[in-house]
Amino acid sequence: HHGGLLPILKEMVEILFSRNLIKVLFATETFAMGVNMPARAVVFNSIRKHDGSKFRVLEPGEYTQMAGRAGRRGLDKVGTVIMCCFGDEPPPQLVLRQMLTGSSTKLQSQFRLTYNMIMNLLRVEDMTVEGMIKRSFSEFATQRALTNNDYPKLLKRGMKALSKLDKQFGENEDSRIGGCEDIEEYFHTSSALLSLNKEALFYLIGCAGPLGGGSLVTGRIIFVTAARKKGFVNAPAIIVKAPVVSSGNANDASSIHLVCMVLCSKGYTKPIDDTQNKVKEGTLNFIGESKNRYYEIKQIDLDEVLFVTSVKHKIDTSKLYSESSGKKTLNTFGNAKPVRKVNDFGSFAGMKPLGKKGGKEIGNLGGDEDQLVDQAVGYLKDAEKNERSLQVVDLSECTKGARQGDEAFQFNALFKSIVERVNILRSFRSHNASNLFDNFVAVERKETLRRDIETLRHLLSNESLQLFPDFLQRKRLLKTLNYIDDNDTVCVKGRVACEVNTCEEIIVTEMIFEGILNELEPAEIVAVLSALIFQEKTTDSELDSELPERLRSACERIKKIAMNLGELQSNHGIQLVAKDYCENSLKFGLVHVVYEW
Repeated sequence: HHGGLLPILKEMVEILFSRNLIKVLFATETFAMGVNMPARAVVFNSIRKHDGSKFRVLEPGEYTQMAGRAGRRGLDKVGTVIMCCFGDEPPPQLVLRQMLTGSSTKLQSQFRLTYNMIMNLLRVEDMTVEGMIKRSFSEFATQRALTNNDYPKLLKRGMKALSKLDKQFGENEDSRIGGCEDIEEYFHTSSALLSLNKEALFYLIGCAGPLGGGSLVTGRIIFVTAARKKGFVNAPAIIVKAPVVSSGNANDASSIHLVCMVLCSKGYTKPIDDTQNKVKEGTLNFIGESKNRYYEIKQIDLDEVLFVTSVKHKIDTSKLYSESSGKKTLNTFGNAKPVRKVNDFGSFAGMKPLGKKGGKEIGNLGGDEDQLVDQAVGYLKDAEKNERSLQVVDLSECTKGARQGDEAFQFNALFKSIVERVNILRSFRSHNASNLFDNFVAVERKETLRRDIETLRHLLSNESLQLFPDFLQRKRLLKTLNYIDDNDTVCVKGRVACEVNTCEEIIVTEMIFEGILNELEPAEIVAVLSALIFQEKTTDSELDSELPERLRSACERIKKIAMNLGELQSNHGIQLVAKDYCENSLKFGLVHVVYEW
């Protein structure tokens, strides 16, 4: 039983085998595919096969399909599978393990759009090109997910909620009088600035190291905005732990974080709950009070950094933030007595400055923890008060010596955009309004919902289809060549192309309409057309020197048409090279043979 037998002979073998009249059957994998024919045992005379181009080991899916025939339900307790070696060395263990336990080959959609298919679908009313793409295997998982997740219902519900939020926002217009009249423009400018800073800082970390070329060192003053997630809008913060970059997050900006002490707004009230009481002082999410203001230790993402200032303070941040969660750890030297009391400067404690007689002992720069906190909060309050006069740190200086060329030029343009957006942000009346936070949250809520609705609309639209851009590009090309008109109606050239199914339809159509075949004899026409259907691979694309001049001229003209069509497709965004398109579409190896025949 194999694919080369006549269908009636194969069917006869299958009927006899199913009636237990054939005791031993020699078969290829064709017998195992799609036919319910269980056997007592399956014997492999080899685990290698020829796939049309080379010999290779059986894929796990092929082996499982054939070996799975062993064992008849209700008759055999087990199915036996035998692999023969025929005196040779047995296959290597790694090869067998991969074949027996490896994952099956993943199914990949081979659906491709052709000009013939597009024009034929444009001629019928029952089916659209978009509908055909949705029914393809490449879109199966996506379309099923859209159905299972009830995205249409979510979209309808989201639009209803957005309408309600827009109405509420309009009704509260009076509450924005006196400073927040331009809150929507302020929000969009803040969002753009956050996006620009994320891009710039991620680039800096990638080319100049985790500290961003010095822009994200501890003690640096930055301003952060994360209204709904963390309750900050244009809040000053001091970096207490620089970003940590590893091989796992080097290519993902969303997984890079820094830890900051953030100054809460003046009207902030500390939440009263048990979870806050359990947070250890100086650790993440701790809320403390100093100088009549609350501060919070928070993990800040790159997309929450509004801008980085040029102000940097020398302060012992290790006493402001501790990664310890309060759990006791094993201390090997817990019971040992210190030789002498030293301060936090370790080996250099007690040393006198060089060249200064009777110099004082170097002490702790920030004093004890309470003084350090007061000092840090003081820095943050100063930054809040003088925010308009603070300069943005020159990020272009941080990349000097790291990278040059086009990337550095683009980064400098990016930095200029950041400075411009900061100045625009400061020009809004909402920037220093007392009710900025509440109005910012209201706008963020409705704009976030609006963005989610747009995402849902895109997912449910044809634009989300993987092959949709290719369809639009091919349709534009057909309009350029006058195969279809502006109303997507198929024209005369298009109707001719619809009749060509065995080769490149647009090459054949252009040949016909340019009259290349009009001057040729029937034998010459057949010889020319053989170039479109000859499949054998050949590296020799030159025409036979013994061809008649008229036939040679016709072949050259066809070649020129194919090159022009290839360049035209490339210009319309279709991913192909004109020369390769010409060589793959036209093979002149049989032209002379067919002509002589």
